[in-house]
Amino acid sequence: MEQIILWLKEKKILCAFLALTLLCAIFASLYISEVTAEEAYICPKTEASEEVKTNDDIVVDIKGAVQNPGIYHVSNGTIVHDVIVLAGGLTNEADTRNLNLSKKVTDEMVITVYTHDEVAKLEMESPIVEENPKEDDDTTVSTGLISLNTASLEELMELPGIGEAKAKSIIQYRENCGKFKQKEDLLNIKGIGDKVYAELEAFITV
Repeated sequence: MEQIILWLKEKKILCAFLALTLLCAIFASLYISEVTAEEAYICPKTEASEEVKTNDDIVVDIKGAVQNPGIYHVSNGTIVHDVIVLAGGLTNEADTRNLNLSKKVTDEMVITVYTHDEVAKLEMESPIVEENPKEDDDTTVSTGLISLNTASLEELMELPGIGEAKAKSIIQYRENCGKFKQKEDLLNIKGIGDKVYAELEAFITV
């Protein structure tokens, strides 16, 4: 035991060097794994910040028979009824038969609350249709295309050149960087280059 202690004292510089080398190897391994995870995709800084604002701050214009018509900033998930409450509620002349009060509002949506007389006039002219009907532009049903912003993992894997790993990266991108602004944003994802993008461009939408 004494010989070992004596040897360690004599070789203390060597031991210190080996210990330092071991620590550096550990830190390097952790850094490489972290960088590899981050490089699965690159978030455009300006677009990501704008998307966060869009998701958290929806602008809605409410008009007509409410106490305080105007423009209101609401959060994602707000419904028409909530906006009416923010606008001070309905006036005595308001008629909401043509509105879906449980409909989720979208950015730049216009809500018009008609009066009883206006609704009666509309009924005479044509059947009442819900204002701001739901648009299907972002679905695969109406376009036949796969939406980068709404497609599931399985749907993304149906695209040419997209396996499970790339499909997961696409989902992580839209969750962490915000929705895809344009199809070309796919090029921000590691492993999707010009060749892969050219193969799947005709099958996708945003």
